[in-house]
Amino acid sequence: MLRDIKKLLEDNALILAILASIIIAVLSLTAVPKLNLGLDIKSGDKYLHFIAYFGLSVIWYFALKDRIPKRVFKINVTLGLIIYGIILEGLQSGLTTYRTGDLYDALANTAGVIVGLIFFNTIIKWYRTI
Repeated sequence: MLRDIKKLLEDNALILAILASIIIAVLSLTAVPKLNLGLDIKSGDKYLHFIAYFGLSVIWYFALKDRIPKRVFKINVTLGLIIYGIILEGLQSGLTTYRTGDLYDALANTAGVIVGLIFFNTIIKWYRTI
C-alpha cells in the first residue's frame, strides 16, 4: 500500500509542487477574507505563512530530489523558494491596494522553508526504505 502511494506521489510530485505554488500565489495576491478561528493568537497570519511555506518546500524538495544534481539541490531549491516568497511579498505591495508586503511575513516564509528542509532531511531516509 505504501509503495503504491509512493509511486503515485512520485509520478505527480512536480504537478503537485507547481499547483501548490500557484495556489500560494493566488492566495497571496487576492483579497482573501480574514480567518477568525476563534483563537486569540497575536500575529496568527505569520503561523499561516510558516505552514504554507513549510508545506510548499517539502513538496518541492520531493518533486526535485532526483531531478537536480545532489550537490546543488538543497541550496537551489531553498534559495528559489525564499526568493519566491520575497517576490510575492513585493508584489503584494506593488500590484494590490488591498494587500501589503510585510518583512515579518517574508521571515515567516523563510523559516517555513528552512524547517521544511530540516524535515525533508529527516524523513527522506525513512522514505527511501519504502
